[in-house]
Amino acid sequence: MISKRTVYAQNIRARPGGGAWFISTFAAKQGVRWKRLSKPRGISADIQAPRTKLLYFIYSAPSSRIKAEPGVKSRISSALGYKSDGHFHYDWNYLINAGMIEEKRGYFLVTDTGKREFALQSTATMSNSIMILIGITMIFFTIGLSLGILPKESVAFFGVALISVGSLFFVIGRRNKPELTPEAKALLRELSRH
Repeated sequence: MISKRTVYAQNIRARPGGGAWFISTFAAKQGVRWKRLSKPRGISADIQAPRTKLLYFIYSAPSSRIKAEPGVKSRISSALGYKSDGHFHYDWNYLINAGMIEEKRGYFLVTDTGKREFALQSTATMSNSIMILIGITMIFFTIGLSLGILPKESVAFFGVALISVGSLFFVIGRRNKPELTPEAKALLRELSRH
């Protein structure tokens, strides 16, 4: 004689995805509560995180450095929208301990480790700029073409295509970099004058 439990288990295994359903149903019957340990985060959320914005703020300054003057940290904290000094200093200390920023000769500067965090974004920006320049060059080249080796329209079309693709990548790249508030941008311009 076959028990009810055996028939139940065989029916579960026969269903597509039945094993996972069986485990969750069994766990629910036993009173097991599943806990979600953390909210899943994507790269976009990490890029817009306050710590990343803090690193990007210093990275965006000329030579990736800001003069270490009294009150600069407080001004950066408020410009980037930190809710408390504790959160700002926690992120600041994290970046220092991770070796991404350091204080050297009166400046806060981004180290090579910190610069590598934005390698993808800066590489994409550079390649997009190069593509746009190539496209513009090809259009001028087409205008100057007088020999008739290639039809002028084909070269012009290729140039327009390169400009379009480069512009598209440029727009996509801008979406992926951390957004600085207008106050942070103004502070960055002010600190860059030193």
